[in-house]
Amino acid sequence: MENSSSLIKMGIVDFAKGQEYSMGKGSTKLERGKHMTQLVAAICQCEDNPIVIGITDRMLSSADMTLTFERDEPKIEIITNKIAVLTAGTLDEPDLIRDVRAKAKGKEHMREVAELFKEAYQELRIKHIEDEILNPLAGLKSFGEYHEKQRTLHDALVMDLNDRIRKYNVGLSLLLLGIDEQGGHIAHVDNPGIWRGLDNVGFLCLGMGDRHADNVFAWYKHTTSVPLNDAIYITFEAKKKAEAAGGVGQATDMITIDKDGIKMVEQQTIATLGEIYNERETTRERRGFDKRITELKVATRKMETP
Repeated sequence: MENSSSLIKMGIVDFAKGQEYSMGKGSTKLERGKHMTQLVAAICQCEDNPIVIGITDRMLSSADMTLTFERDEPKIEIITNKIAVLTAGTLDEPDLIRDVRAKAKGKEHMREVAELFKEAYQELRIKHIEDEILNPLAGLKSFGEYHEKQRTLHDALVMDLNDRIRKYNVGLSLLLLGIDEQGGHIAHVDNPGIWRGLDNVGFLCLGMGDRHADNVFAWYKHTTSVPLNDAIYITFEAKKKAEAAGGVGQATDMITIDKDGIKMVEQQTIATLGEIYNERETTRERRGFDKRITELKVATRKMETP
């Protein structure tokens, strides 16, 4: 029987808190499943000021993935006046967003908000493991009780519990985007409760069609210095290409974040982007950014923090 200290060394305790995660052989990143949705974010420039663009479908799925549907409201949550989060997964954890929003009041830096999401995610994961693994399988109410009583448990049960804890996935991914005094930011919060910044990469695609979307950014050679209208089109095309993967909804919502705050792009602009995309696809010729893109009047409305 392994004692508590050896379990900690194995990472069982730390993993439950999101401090360690399982890697496949030869892998250098966390292995993740793909959600039935598509989220895209990109950093660009407008008159030397950073702007972050976020786009999402409205696809939702049940926890067992037997039901998928598109809801009426955008999957965009405002956290502060310059930081928002796009959500992917079963979306059965609204309290996580509300709790972080409350704690984020008065915070202006993306790193501070990302840390809040990490902590909330880890706490949520621990609670789920206690409710769905430790309690029903071993009659234990908490990790604390598990550590105290594991010497009395059968070796096979301990091994089974540890394996289930390692593999437990909350089924929720968060894409954070925002602006602070240091510039534009993109961050990803995922199971088991870790976050990574992707500011230098300049874009991030999450969801079922991520490979299709990634290819769009690669083809256009996107960088953080790309002008706003070009970046808006690239982001839109990435989302449309992702729809080919299946499991990605056709409804589209887009926001921009700049020094003045968060703005929702009006559906009339989304419709115009759709017309431009369809025309370019019909000709089967990918080209640069013509006047329909560079001179597009992007209609937006200001979004306020709840």
